[in-house]
Amino acid sequence: MAAKDDSIPSEKPGVVNLPQWEQGWQKATDAGKDPQFHVKNVHPILSKHLEQLTGGRSGLKFLFPLCGKAMDMKWLADQGHTIVGVDGVEDAARQFFQENAIQPTVTEVPALNGKLYQGMEGRISIYICDYFNFSSEVKGQFDAIWDRGAFVAINEVDREKYIRLMKALLKPDGRCLMEVMQYEPSLFPGPPHNVPTDELKQLLGDYNMALLDTVDHTERLGKLFNLPWINTAYFLIKASN
Repeated sequence: MAAKDDSIPSEKPGVVNLPQWEQGWQKATDAGKDPQFHVKNVHPILSKHLEQLTGGRSGLKFLFPLCGKAMDMKWLADQGHTIVGVDGVEDAARQFFQENAIQPTVTEVPALNGKLYQGMEGRISIYICDYFNFSSEVKGQFDAIWDRGAFVAINEVDREKYIRLMKALLKPDGRCLMEVMQYEPSLFPGPPHNVPTDELKQLLGDYNMALLDTVDHTERLGKLFNLPWINTAYFLIKASN
């Protein structure tokens, strides 16, 4: 669920690297549970705002950054879209294909120092690699990006780099639906990290962002992270025309 970092696990608050994400997956698997961030069904925000994300178009190429084993990938593929997921944890791909009863082909991708899992006649591809090594040279540009939990998962120091990559991966008429968390950051270091609206707007520069939805997660996540309030905000992002 994170961009790759093979250094020893960090002890700095709010900084998480790949070994720690892998440990989280393994711990959940050993306990017979899903990772904490996994949504068991199609994400309600995606289904609610799919028309705005696709612009009413069919047969699109979707990117899922730090995809985990999101059920959304199969749901969109069943509608005729082509899906490309990227994650740093191989268990994510294994579990996705197993739980959806899809037999994948698995190939090495030396250029990314990773692997590629593919199924449904190539309509679903999941690359296991450092997300920041992924580029438009691998799979071209994308019509749509569903960023559910990726931007809030990366370390804050990587935000500018992440947005640059997002822009490079989007087609000129492409759109991104991004989920961000908002809470009082002095009370919890993350991840998931707090993302102020003004900071996101500054990072996006001349790209347009429109708030589509907000959800109050205080009852569940507030207790989990010991926060008095926590919301998710969902922004539709696209290049200015």
